[in-house]
Amino acid sequence: KSQIYLLERIGFPWVSDRNEIEWQMMYDQLVQFQKEHGHIQVTLLENRYLHEWMRYQRDRYKGTAHTELLPHQMEQLEKIGFRW
Repeated sequence: KSQIYLLERIGFPWVSDRNEIEWQMMYDQLVQFQKEHGHIQVTLLENRYLHEWMRYQRDRYKGTAHTELLPHQMEQLEKIGFRW
């Protein structure tokens, strides 16, 4: 148990799916942006990469991207007020 605790303290990713890890990292950036700015309306000038990621999540939600948005991802985004 102590090894698990230590790994969790340093943010060890328990998910083995690389796409899921990358998605969670971007989501965490969005949450951090919200904490700093009080909203999640990220413009291209503020953070181009995060802005494009948000657009891609909307495409996934609409079914126009290569992959569909997973239910738990949709829930996480909606929890912070993401607009589709």
